[in-house]
Amino acid sequence: MKRKETLENVVLILRRERRKSMSFERNVYEAGFAIALVCFNESRNSWCQLKRLQSSLSSVSNSKIQIPARVERGPTDILNALNRTVPSDPIKIDYVYHDDPFLLPTKKQDFRKYTLSYEAGIKAAMWIHEEHGDLFPKHLSEPEIQAFKSFPTYTDESQVSEELLLQVISQCRISEAVHIYKVLKNKVSNEAKQSLLELLCFHNDQTSGMQTNFYFERFYHKIATVATWKYSAEIDELYEFLLKQDSLTAAAAYNAMICGLVKCSKPENAWQIFNKCSEADVPLNVTSYNSALLAIPAIMGKKNASKIQHVYDILRVMNKKGVKPNVKTLNAALRVFVQPPLENCSKYVKKILVEYKRLNIQFSLATYYYIILPFHGEGKSTHQDFLYILDTIKDEHFTIQDSADIKFFPQAMSLAYFYNDRSAGDQVHKLLHTGNNDKFLATETVQTTYYSTYILLLLATSTVDQFFYWYTKFVPSNHVPNIRLFTTILNNLELHVPEVVVKYILRIWSDLYAFHPKEMSLKVAAMRLMNIDILPAVSPLRTAFTNAALSWWKDIKEEIDEKLLSNSTRNWTPPIETNVTGCIAKMLLQGGYSEETIEVLQYTVKELHLFVPTMREKQVLELFDRCILAECIEAALLLLEYSVIVGFPHTVKMCTRLQTLPELTDNDRDRLINLVGVDALNVSDTTSKEIN
Repeated sequence: MKRKETLENVVLILRRERRKSMSFERNVYEAGFAIALVCFNESRNSWCQLKRLQSSLSSVSNSKIQIPARVERGPTDILNALNRTVPSDPIKIDYVYHDDPFLLPTKKQDFRKYTLSYEAGIKAAMWIHEEHGDLFPKHLSEPEIQAFKSFPTYTDESQVSEELLLQVISQCRISEAVHIYKVLKNKVSNEAKQSLLELLCFHNDQTSGMQTNFYFERFYHKIATVATWKYSAEIDELYEFLLKQDSLTAAAAYNAMICGLVKCSKPENAWQIFNKCSEADVPLNVTSYNSALLAIPAIMGKKNASKIQHVYDILRVMNKKGVKPNVKTLNAALRVFVQPPLENCSKYVKKILVEYKRLNIQFSLATYYYIILPFHGEGKSTHQDFLYILDTIKDEHFTIQDSADIKFFPQAMSLAYFYNDRSAGDQVHKLLHTGNNDKFLATETVQTTYYSTYILLLLATSTVDQFFYWYTKFVPSNHVPNIRLFTTILNNLELHVPEVVVKYILRIWSDLYAFHPKEMSLKVAAMRLMNIDILPAVSPLRTAFTNAALSWWKDIKEEIDEKLLSNSTRNWTPPIETNVTGCIAKMLLQGGYSEETIEVLQYTVKELHLFVPTMREKQVLELFDRCILAECIEAALLLLEYSVIVGFPHTVKMCTRLQTLPELTDNDRDRLINLVGVDALNVSDTTSKEIN
């Protein structure tokens, strides 16, 4: 209690002294000293301890306390601070569905459906916001989010201004900008008209003012969208007007038109304007020269000498006029040389790289893509050049500067696979995960190509254990293998001893069932690798393999029953082969499921018109021997019936084995007679007696 009262007195002293505007250092000193005395009286510390305490307090009192300057905080700073406390998700995907192992999509097409439906909801909300802005009169966001503000409808010239027009142009709102321009009745400055012309030229292929730049929509777009130039009255009007103004204004209009036409797949029209400007000595900017370089392959066709000459001519003109090139100039020139590769393209590539290195221009990933693009055609002699490039850019953080930047990583991994160089592949993968370089896997096609190639490289250069270590890391969080890749993995796994195969075949089977449930050829290949014979009788894997066969048979049976009930088998192409059902029957028999084995064979034999008869004689005899060993006579008889129907020559041999079985009943003998006839049965009986 005494200690508590003393501490309360300390607090009162601090408050009183603060009101007297005493220095903060003195407050700290007296408070610290009073607390030290309390601690001393309570614990009865030694005199030496007190001396040390006083000495430390004295040093505190003599030091000057630096109060940090006030840091201005924004309304979202606390959210950013909280966000940094959350561990990063290894899947690294934006929220599109519940991140729960039991709720994640299990099929590749479901990934696409979920993400696109997520963005479809956003697009629907944007459309409602665009069409019914009157329903959103309040702005409750803090800070105010510009995208949430409904765009007002302007009908009178007094409601708009040139400043508003420039603001809308800066936001790339195309339809609103054109509407405001019309309301202003073209009464704006030449600078505003130039800005509007540039907007309409660069975004000519976008007919709507609504933003369509959705990540997953672009990510899953397999076919590259080619922008197409769409003629409009506004563009023609602005362009013709600006050409009649002073020379600088006209030059700016020419620049905008050249860039817009090249971007929207009109290289011929852009080339005409470019030649006109060159003849009239109209000043062009670096973007227009870059666009002219991009137009050369379409203009010159297969005239390789003309392509090279025009590239050098444009670069000389830029140098003469003092137009400093940038990395896009370099990339556009390289693209002419290597896509498709010209004869001796390496000579031109090295020459131009030396010049741009001298200008101290930082290369982008597209630059390195164009450098390594011809390496495939030049053979494995380019291996050391490729390794030198990888060493040059290791640990480097890249930013997107060119649309071709996203092509580097698939091409680099393809070269690593071409050279069969695991270390090069690992180096490319390490570069991908340096900083934010993984953003360059910007589309599904690019991502699929990259990871498929890397997995193939790992498969070719790793042990089975090493490969499946990486396989479990990549699938399905980063990549869902396609049918071709799964086939390659199964073919490679088949080369190993059964003891190794059984460790990993169940994982492959579960992935096949999740990602390609209708692909029978893959399931057959996987089922053949499920060798139960080498497993102990109580092994969990034996049960898992048998359950896999049961699950597959259930799916097949449901499909067959559906066709039988609907009586729609006349025009039905049988998707199931008898070697599949034979494989399933073998798995079930090995697992001790005799009744289910009989059911599979009954469907196979009695409804043979629903199957493709692909079960060969070797497979039938192997399964027949297993039925005999398991004393499953009914299954053996069904296999004999199948052999008779198909016309295999080994039916007499099968009859001979069946007749010698003590488990064979009179009814079974009658079935044998019905299947092969009395003569064949007598022949087999005679043969068996001679053997005995």
